[in-house]
Amino acid sequence: MNIAGTVHRRTAIGALAAIAISLGSAMPVAHATGTDDFLRKVRADGIGVGAPDGAIIEDAQEVCDLLTYQQSAYPYLSQYAGLGPRHAASFIADSATFFCPQYAPT
Repeated sequence: MNIAGTVHRRTAIGALAAIAISLGSAMPVAHATGTDDFLRKVRADGIGVGAPDGAIIEDAQEVCDLLTYQQSAYPYLSQYAGLGPRHAASFIADSATFFCPQYAPT
């Protein structure tokens, strides 16, 4: 192989590498969202383990609505989600932290 062939080959490899890098940076990167973190947190607390994500999120949003209207979320969580006092307290705190931070415990 002569020197000209080597230069063209290196140039082609460099161009391919640049294309690969630029394509790689254009690929979407998966990041956890606040919702994902919330679901992981409540499930780690033993809440909603068998429930669909949407149902848990709806309950969290309902908790925020109740807090907005200065109503207790405990009866709702007891009646509709079947949570006892300890799990209800944890769920309320997590819901506030992730969905309505103005009510989050400090």
